[in-house]
Amino acid sequence: MAIRTLGSRYLLDEQIGQGGMGVVWRGRDKVVGTEYAIKLLRQEYAADADAVTRFVRERTVLMKFRHPAVVSVHDMIVEGDQLALVMDLVGGGDLNGYQRRSGGTLSAAETARIGAQICDGLAAAHAAGIVHRDLKPDNIFLAQSDEPADGLPYVVKLVDFGIAKIFEEAPLGGTFPMGGPTREGTVIGTPNFMAPEQLTAGGAPGPTTDLWSLGACTFAAITGRLPFEGDVIGDIVLRVCAAPMPIPSKVAPTVPPGFDAWFARACSRDPIRRFQSAEELAQALAGVCGVGRIRLATLDEDQIQYVMRAPQPTASTPGLTLPPPSMSARSALLAGLVLGVAIMVGVLGVFVWRERSQAAQQAPLAPTGAAH
Repeated sequence: MAIRTLGSRYLLDEQIGQGGMGVVWRGRDKVVGTEYAIKLLRQEYAADADAVTRFVRERTVLMKFRHPAVVSVHDMIVEGDQLALVMDLVGGGDLNGYQRRSGGTLSAAETARIGAQICDGLAAAHAAGIVHRDLKPDNIFLAQSDEPADGLPYVVKLVDFGIAKIFEEAPLGGTFPMGGPTREGTVIGTPNFMAPEQLTAGGAPGPTTDLWSLGACTFAAITGRLPFEGDVIGDIVLRVCAAPMPIPSKVAPTVPPGFDAWFARACSRDPIRRFQSAEELAQALAGVCGVGRIRLATLDEDQIQYVMRAPQPTASTPGLTLPPPSMSARSALLAGLVLGVAIMVGVLGVFVWRERSQAAQQAPLAPTGAAH
């Protein structure tokens, strides 16, 4: 394709990526010469109101906050039926491809350091009232940098906030920000990395939803296997919501001690039993993986770095323990059915007993000496 101009300001040089709804081009600003990644909505989605809403939402979300671990959006172009986002251009690739090139698994230390940078970006998003809702290896970019952090040859960038949700309360008039919540019954995202509340009716995504997804990503990075696999979406949903939870050490015996308990808490089906913040999750992962010092970018403008140290086990703080087992959705359903049947049988028994008693009292006495 020949070089073309977009919005009278940006030149599109070459296609460098593509996704479900968008195509990414390398482009540059004709005025100042700065290079950008320019994401164009595919033409076949131009008339799709939902697709356009998600595309515009990504710009709205990423303009709401900026952070070193999140790819920034600088501009949005509307030219006829063409929509485009002008974003940071970063070299590198996603976590999924990097893991394949690394032999299928990552070391515990590298996994913990990647997790810390992801948590840094998530903490910023959550502080801004934003839930990513589709965190997966494909949306975790390992970007080339002149200033890599924590001994890594790259820095982490979170991408694709197109289905992100603002978890502020609806205003008095009842109108939700940014187009409202997802329609009931609609599953948006990648089921292998989605929390149970995203796959069931009435589930409301929140910050711990992203932490579940990060727990699943971490499992995949350190074991080389998806925690919740299936050939069809129904199989995946069953494994996420009801089947026995996978145990990392049974999938990959080389995982560090304590990782089983960490995963069980990160991906607890009960959101209350999960890690309650990105920082808490990262701190626990660093301890389990033997990383004693991780420097994270700050959430404020001064970029003051702070340190997360591996927790030192003591008599009063024995480390991670497995959370109490919670009843699965299938078990709860079966228990409910059994209880319901028992109540119905009991009520039916009382009703039959009363009918028979009344019938016995009202029946006429047989005459004495009746013929046999």
